[in-house]
Amino acid sequence: MSETNRKSIHGDAEARRRGTLDAAAALLDEGGYGALTIRAVAQRAGTSTGLIYKYFADKHDIFVALLNESQIESAHFVAQLPRTDGVAALIEAVIPEAARQWSRVGRMTAVWREAVGNQQFQRASLSEVLVTAEQYNRELERAVVEAARIEGRKLVDGPAMIPFVLSGLMGVSDTLVNNWARHIDPAELITFTAEVITRGITA
Repeated sequence: MSETNRKSIHGDAEARRRGTLDAAAALLDEGGYGALTIRAVAQRAGTSTGLIYKYFADKHDIFVALLNESQIESAHFVAQLPRTDGVAALIEAVIPEAARQWSRVGRMTAVWREAVGNQQFQRASLSEVLVTAEQYNRELERAVVEAARIEGRKLVDGPAMIPFVLSGLMGVSDTLVNNWARHIDPAELITFTAEVITRGITA
């Protein structure tokens, strides 16, 4: 087989996998985790269920792949943010991306965990998700620490600091995605939240 043919086949496989994930993401947006079935994904992607099973064991693996991808994208996003405008500005820049990813898969994770139960901990694919989650946490911590150092602010020392930031990000993301605070300008909510989180983690 020529090098060109190998690249073509590889490219087609990647395109099919990408199409499957895009179709799954669209179904999650429209109907939540319950709408995610192999048959529905195949119909949306314009392919067969047999072809999807070549790439994913079941719908749980599709969701895990989306979650994993989301965390990798978020880590890359945070890694590229400027640190020179301070901690609050950094967190304010993170919130819209956190909300985007929350709308995609974050708010579905509780339903997914309930659906798969203890099986999730036996899946090899979950190990990768745990790795990318830790990667995101490290990037976020690095960004916050560097922004605080440049700004001349002292961070509260303790293992709860980043979980506190993550909890704030999840809370405001859920509010933004579900439009729970209709009477408030989203930009105002984002700025306020970033300032409050910053006050909570700086001495």
